Amino acid sequence: MNEPFKRFISIRSKLLGAFIVVVALPTILVFYRFTAESSQLLEKEVYWANQSLMDQAVSGMNLNAEKMVKMTYMLDAQLYSSYLNKPALWNTADNQDMSTILQIQKSMLSLRDVMLDNYSFVGIVDENGDAVTTLSDFHLEAVGNIRSEPWYKIGVEKKGYPYWLRGYRIPPEWGYVEGAPNKDFLVVSRVLNGVGSVQNYGVVVIGMSMQQFFNVQPQTTAGFSELLVWDGGEYMAHLSGEREIKLAPEQMVELKQHSRTVKRLKLDGNEYLVNIAQIPQIGLSVAALLPIDEFRAQMNRSKNESLVILVLFYMIGLSVFVLLLIRFTKPLHTLIRSIMLVGKGDFKQKVPVIGNDEAAVLGSSFNGMVSRLDELIRHVSEEQRKREESHFQALQAQINPHFLFNTLNSIKLMAMLSNTNRDVSDMITALGKLMEFSMKQHTVFVTLRQELQYLELYMKLQKIRYHDDINISIHVPEELLDCTVLKFTLQPLVENCIIHGAKLPLHIWIEAERERDDLKIRVRDNGQGVSEDKMLRIQSQLKHDDAKYSGLGLLNVDRRIKLHFGSEYGLEVSTPETGGMLITATIPERREE
Repeated sequence: MNEPFKRFISIRSKLLGAFIVVVALPTILVFYRFTAESSQLLEKEVYWANQSLMDQAVSGMNLNAEKMVKMTYMLDAQLYSSYLNKPALWNTADNQDMSTILQIQKSMLSLRDVMLDNYSFVGIVDENGDAVTTLSDFHLEAVGNIRSEPWYKIGVEKKGYPYWLRGYRIPPEWGYVEGAPNKDFLVVSRVLNGVGSVQNYGVVVIGMSMQQFFNVQPQTTAGFSELLVWDGGEYMAHLSGEREIKLAPEQMVELKQHSRTVKRLKLDGNEYLVNIAQIPQIGLSVAALLPIDEFRAQMNRSKNESLVILVLFYMIGLSVFVLLLIRFTKPLHTLIRSIMLVGKGDFKQKVPVIGNDEAAVLGSSFNGMVSRLDELIRHVSEEQRKREESHFQALQAQINPHFLFNTLNSIKLMAMLSNTNRDVSDMITALGKLMEFSMKQHTVFVTLRQELQYLELYMKLQKIRYHDDINISIHVPEELLDCTVLKFTLQPLVENCIIHGAKLPLHIWIEAERERDDLKIRVRDNGQGVSEDKMLRIQSQLKHDDAKYSGLGLLNVDRRIKLHFGSEYGLEVSTPETGGMLITATIPERREE
């Protein structure tokens, strides 16, 4: 990054950082926290959704059980008269007995078809062992001692109360139920005693396929939910009765909790959600097991997929955001670079203007401003150059007439008082050379050697004027003679010494030396100098660029030096210990090209 750009953080960085800190990170954190919390919440939601399904399923089971119980009472009412005059044993060869058996069988089939379905069977066994059933291919001779069946014995013992037995399989020699051969049945049995009779005349048994009764195909494959039957004891059994799970006491307590409590079981190292619903008519409960590990793995997969999709969308959104950000802020960066270059003085800078938004308006305004500023600076620079040139020409023009005026007065005086033309001739010759040197207006700088040559011509005139009572000593190293100085720098300083020296004979010293990168020229005399007040006034005027001074001399030279080289250069005036006046001119050390 460029040095100026290190001073601030760009708008791009701020907006991008704000987007990440304010939008992206909080959203991802909220999503992650939400998914972590929602796993438990969803777990509960799934649990209660399953519970609702279980309750609906058990409601249908209970309805089937009610139908089966109701059917026992209906058969008791319909068949009581048929068994009232029944012989001890049926004689299938007897037409009347056979007719009665068929009538009983028809009544049972009619009730079965109305109340249940074709996957059910009905049977009645009297106290002598005679049996009538709805089984296909039923043979009474093959039944044997049917009264030894558990549903018969306990049915009699319960004295009219229904007895339920699950997982019952019909012996093949008895016959079968069409569509449900070799199936497990849920059966209910109840003793028959007729209406208002105390004499039992038989036991009715009604069986329904367990698959049809529970209306579900049990899943025994690991990893799937499965239905179990629980009677509230320490065992839970599969619907088929082939599998039993022994429960620990704490697990039984867990399953007997309030119905609105989420129940969990740990079986064989696996954790399950357990939904329990009771079948009131039977007095059993049905439990559904859902593996939590599988559920959580599915949740994690779903969460990770959602997170990947979210991050993907964020990356796409961030990419689009960055592209738009670069598109929108690029004019600002271009404008900043142009402003910094303009600040360094490059007024040729232009920024491209694209579109008609705020950045385009700003760029257009900047281009117009720079154009006007460049034009204004050119005008100001030109005016300054003309003003300084005019000022310099005016200052230089002030020197020439004054000098010529004094010289001509001297020539005139010499011509009037002298008896020889030798001095007049010398003065006129020197004056011609001086005029030739001063009339080169296009030359602003001369070498120190040329300036000293001009000064020697000037001093030649002054010696003639003052009868050799003015002497000058020049001590300038040879290597400094090629340094350039402003034309007419030394002559006004020497003239100032002659004027303010105020005594004859007068001696003037000129010295030059290098000080770092500057050239210092010192002009010193042994004259009377000036008073302390006047010295302070001159020093004050030299320190103020705006000091008004209409005369010639020191301020004239000081102003010219400052105009060309800057305010750090110019003249210094002081009174040395030896008396007189010391004038020090400081200018940059430059060589003539």
